[in-house]
Amino acid sequence: MDSEAQAPAVEPTRTVRRSARAPAKAPAKTPANAAGAPPESLAKGKRKAREPAEKSPEEKLEYLLTNSKSKLTDVDISDVINYENFLELSEDVQNRLCALLPSTAFSTYPASVCSTHPDGPASREPGSQGAEDRMEVDSSAQGNILRNPATLDPMVFSSPFFLSAAHTFQDHLYSSWLGKKALDDLQKFQEGARTGNIHADWKDEVWELERQPIMTKAQRKKLISADLTALAKHGLLQEGDVLAYKRSFPALDVVVEKDVLVEKIDMRTYIITLSLSPGTQRELPPFLLVQGAEEQDAKILTMEDVFDPVALERGVLDVDGRVRSADKYAQDLAACGRADASGGPTDEVKNMISVRAWKSFTVWRWQEHMRQQTDRQITQERGGRERVATLFYLRGCCLSGQ
Repeated sequence: MDSEAQAPAVEPTRTVRRSARAPAKAPAKTPANAAGAPPESLAKGKRKAREPAEKSPEEKLEYLLTNSKSKLTDVDISDVINYENFLELSEDVQNRLCALLPSTAFSTYPASVCSTHPDGPASREPGSQGAEDRMEVDSSAQGNILRNPATLDPMVFSSPFFLSAAHTFQDHLYSSWLGKKALDDLQKFQEGARTGNIHADWKDEVWELERQPIMTKAQRKKLISADLTALAKHGLLQEGDVLAYKRSFPALDVVVEKDVLVEKIDMRTYIITLSLSPGTQRELPPFLLVQGAEEQDAKILTMEDVFDPVALERGVLDVDGRVRSADKYAQDLAACGRADASGGPTDEVKNMISVRAWKSFTVWRWQEHMRQQTDRQITQERGGRERVATLFYLRGCCLSGQ
């Protein structure tokens, strides 16, 4: 009993299960300045992807000489091109550069002046001029001049003429005139000038465009109403006048010429009836050009209700048949500096088409002493009529009230 009382109490055993998963690792501590930074391997990879490819020496030189952001645009050019830097070049490069300079840049050039000059040769009589007095710097006679670094005049690089040319080069470089786009535009213009599709703006049209006066609403309405009927109303167009049309289309190698007779003017509405020959024939039949001549059997076309020279020009070209409306419109667009008609014609294009039409017709009219001299009208061109002015000039007179 005592042994049983003294025996310690035995607690039941518990089985402890251990997880097979590995314990979570504590996050690695990173320096404060590297917080949020990508791993070093990724950062290196990104840096390598962003680095541009190394340019070749030829590409670097082309960038320096043609790009508007070149360092040559904001430096003193005399610090780059001078005699000291010239001496640092190799002998071969120096000789190649000397070959590009004119003969006057070398000390061996025999400078000369006319014998009548105060510094001219005293032994020569006034008025006589020898071959050695002629300043022919680019002729074959100067071929014996030594063009080498030893005879090069060091003052060439500080000459005002040389520096002026160098500054002009800097200006052209800064203005992107030496880049590829400028060269492509120049080549495109030269090609268009040869084919006749493009030309420089006419100076009188540029002058008028830059000096267009500010018109009031009444003046603008008057300008719109200045058509052929307005010219007839003011006596600037008369019955018997001949409207000589002439226009060149270089892209088609065609010159269209046609005479149009003002056959009749309605004195109530001032609507004009016009006559012209069919096809490409320029001249009108002789009986139409002589006052009071009897009508003969000839094919004559008549145009009525024509108020605008643009419509008149369109009718003349349709009768001639050599220039389509699309070709004419393309030439008008090229004159405005546009290559296509996307978006429809602008006000500038419409005004250009109108002005060219007004300028394409010239008015020929009888003088008073020629109206009854039918014998002379038969033998003279356009029935003895004389040139008056273009419709464009007469429209200006109509608008100014002259």
